Amino acid sequence: MLELQEQYRDLPIAVIDDVYSSATDSLERYYKIGDYDAMPSVTTVLEMINKPRLREWNMNRALDYLGGKYATRHWDNRIATPPWVRYPKSPKAQSLRKKVKTTWNDALASLRRNAKAHPIKVRDYAGDIGTEVHEAIAAELRGESWELVSESAAIAMQSYRLWQEDSTIHPIWTEQTVWSLEYGYAGSADLVGMDGSKLVVLDWKTGAGVYNEAGLQMAAYSHAIEEMTLCKVDECVVVHLNKSTPAWTEHKVKDWKRSFNGFLSALNTWKLWHDGVFTSDDS
Repeated sequence: MLELQEQYRDLPIAVIDDVYSSATDSLERYYKIGDYDAMPSVTTVLEMINKPRLREWNMNRALDYLGGKYATRHWDNRIATPPWVRYPKSPKAQSLRKKVKTTWNDALASLRRNAKAHPIKVRDYAGDIGTEVHEAIAAELRGESWELVSESAAIAMQSYRLWQEDSTIHPIWTEQTVWSLEYGYAGSADLVGMDGSKLVVLDWKTGAGVYNEAGLQMAAYSHAIEEMTLCKVDECVVVHLNKSTPAWTEHKVKDWKRSFNGFLSALNTWKLWHDGVFTSDDS
């Protein structure tokens, strides 16, 4: 059984979401633990990392939106030949020119806004499914009842049960808040357990895939657990639960200590952005 060191025990924990930061121009999550200063979440810190696949995904979702609008001929009434082309000297055409141009510009602006927002809507929907699955797994591990709303979440839970059938891990903690006083960050580990004599930290993912930053996330949790318990973490594992068809895959972090150095680079950059790079002239 894992035991927390004295300075980590019996502390009130509050999660503060959607804190706007002008330093990063984004919404951030913080943990307020006991009397310690608020600490950024691990996922907030990892937003400092450039994610080429995420950029491509955002672009593709925006193009999906535009393609859908074009396919339904949403612009039918605006792509017809305008009257000032057919009858350029017509007084009616002259009066319509300004009106239609304004309508066209408004339509383009609206389309641009909606295309930009579409990836966020898709991401948030996928995030809701992920949250639903995380909460259901945690409830099941605690012996509590749970109920799923979405079909995708139900399939992901089937994937989890397939993983569970093959797993030899004995759960100790689920949805456990972990933090590092040494480095000043916090997060929530999905599952900490024993696989024989090995201490293992796991994370569930239900998105399209598992990417490198997930390894850095797991490394940050693992360091915090070692700091809080003085127990050695032997393995970090990301379990991808398919939400389209019941299936799962495991992704083991091959060198979590090295990955933790990568996380520290992101954390140092995050702190630098918040502290400010340049001197300010107050005179």
